[in-house]
Amino acid sequence: MQPIGGRWNPRADFEQTVLAHLPSITSEQLAAAIAAGDRFLASSSPEPEPDDYHRLMLCDMGVDPTAELLADLRREVPPDTLLETYPEVVGTLEELSRRGVRMAVVSDAWPNLPDLHAGLGIRRFFEA
Repeated sequence: MQPIGGRWNPRADFEQTVLAHLPSITSEQLAAAIAAGDRFLASSSPEPEPDDYHRLMLCDMGVDPTAELLADLRREVPPDTLLETYPEVVGTLEELSRRGVRMAVVSDAWPNLPDLHAGLGIRRFFEA
């Protein structure tokens, strides 16, 4: 799996969410703010709170973030709306399944991984 848009942070709906609240923000401002957020994450240990991260990027755009905007940026969304499989995954899994290869997933992340795989259309390939 990979994040839609190719980046983990900010998540793929960041620009859309900001623009829904602040339609006058330019793509250049968004790109500069994301770069500032990347620098902030790289220099932070442990990982900062989402509101601190978003606040930094919004302030970089000259925006005093409202509680509503911050809440919208951290709202829960179905993971399968933010992630996608790599292009070759489904074909590879189909071929392995056709050959009778039994498959399972072992992961120390995302307890909802079976649901996520179902949303991405690949759950059917795994026995466990």
